[in-house]
Amino acid sequence: MPIFIAALMGAFLRMMASFVGRVLLNLGVAVITYKGMETGLEQLKQQALSAFGGLPPDLMALLTYMKVGVAISIITSALLARVFINGMNGVAKRFVKK
Repeated sequence: MPIFIAALMGAFLRMMASFVGRVLLNLGVAVITYKGMETGLEQLKQQALSAFGGLPPDLMALLTYMKVGVAISIITSALLARVFINGMNGVAKRFVKK
């Protein structure tokens, strides 16, 4: 009976090590993807907002009233969330051994 329990524990430990390794690998790839996209989208957002700086004051006031800066921020945040979710799903599917 102790041999049977030892065999079960060994199989359980191997299975958990594989699972933990996959989770850490998925999280690592997702974090790298997220940080890279966050940096790129933040730079893109800053360029878009700085491009509005050369506009006449009346047009700038209108864009501020329409909350264009907030809209750009929402769009970049949504893109970043989509990249993160797609990255997690894609990584999980690629690294699972069958």
